[in-house]
Amino acid sequence: MRVLASICMVVVLAAGATQTRAHQAASGWDYPFECCSGADCAQIDAGAVRENPSGFVVTIAPGRHPMWPTERREPLILEIPYQKARASPDGLWHLCINDAGELLCFFSPGGDS
Repeated sequence: MRVLASICMVVVLAAGATQTRAHQAASGWDYPFECCSGADCAQIDAGAVRENPSGFVVTIAPGRHPMWPTERREPLILEIPYQKARASPDGLWHLCINDAGELLCFFSPGGDS
């Protein structure tokens, strides 16, 4: 009986582990778990990113990111310091935000600091 209970516990834990995996970028790499819970991350247009002396200014128009839908009336503007940027595995820009528009992760094609 204990063996059966142990096997059931392993199966439940294994099933739960697959449920917590972050989603993939369109190019096939996995967004890190701490950045994403299924819809928080997306590739963004290079035109949405401006560089300044302290980092990046990212402007997301309503509807241009899954977490900033067309129902939003104003664009989301984030100032992201260089030290918060991560290297982009596919050489494209990616932004992870929560539904309040708060930064979770930012991926820059230029690498990280």
